Amino acid sequence: MGTTIWVLSNGNMAEGDDWDHSALFYAIEKLDPICEQLGLTKISEFLDWTDFEANMSKDDDFPDEEILSDKASWFNPSAALPMLRSLRTYVASNESERKSLLEQGKEHLSEELLEDLDDCIAKVEKIETEGDLFHFCVVM
Repeated sequence: MGTTIWVLSNGNMAEGDDWDHSALFYAIEKLDPICEQLGLTKISEFLDWTDFEANMSKDDDFPDEEILSDKASWFNPSAALPMLRSLRTYVASNESERKSLLEQGKEHLSEELLEDLDDCIAKVEKIETEGDLFHFCVVM
C-alpha cells in the first residue's frame, strides 16, 4: 500500500476523497523549490500528516474523525489556489522536465501529475466557495 494525498475540507472530512493524488505526493520534494523559485508558498506547507502519523502509531486505538480533525492543520483555500494554478501552468509548459519532478522509480506517474493538480485545483476551489478550510491529507 502506498502513500498518497487526499484533498479534505474541515467541514466534510469524514467524506474522504474520491481521488488518490499519488503523483503529486511523489513530486512534492521537487515542486517545493519550483514554488520558491516562482515566489510562491511551498506546496508542502499545506500538507497535514495527522492521519499518516495515526496510522504509523503503535497505539492500538485509532483516533476518531473528531480527534483527527482537531489535531489537523487547516488552511484557507485562497492561500493555496495561486500556488496550485502556477504550479499547474509550470508543469504543463515544461513537459520534458515533468518526469524528473517525480521520485526515482515513480517517473511513470508523470502524466498523472497534471491530472492530480487539476483535481486539487477543482476541489480547493469548491471548498473556497463553501467558505471552508482545507488541507492535503497524507494517507497510507
